[in-house]
Amino acid sequence: MKKTLSSLALAAVAVFAAQAAFAQSPTREEVKKETAAANKAGQIPGTGAGGTPDQATGQQSPKAKAATSTTSRDDRKAATAEANKAGAIPGTGVGGTPDQATGQQSPKAAAANSTTSRDARKATTAEANKAGTIPQTEAQMQSPKK
Repeated sequence: MKKTLSSLALAAVAVFAAQAAFAQSPTREEVKKETAAANKAGQIPGTGAGGTPDQATGQQSPKAKAATSTTSRDDRKAATAEANKAGAIPGTGVGGTPDQATGQQSPKAAAANSTTSRDARKATTAEANKAGTIPQTEAQMQSPKK
């Protein structure tokens, strides 16, 4: 009995000792220092620091991409404003042309092309509301009256 108890105690001590040996990992500060040193040395690709160029890794940061442009910011803004005014940018609803993505016009553009006056639209809407043809609830919207 004493033999099994002592061997069990010896096994428990061995397990705890092995666990203590594995528990000696580097601290957070040590890992941060190692990472900073590797980054400075250029051993971490894609960070743009050190001697490793981003072209070698096949990556380029957005800041670096913007820096390679030959067009000034004012020129880009002017070109974008001109394209927006001409209606060439889909989704903006500017220019009176239908939105190419949805096939619809913006409310502002549709109102500009309308032939009915605001008072006439309001009167028509009021009549439809009194007649009950405008859905008031979600259920009415799902199955409208005909």
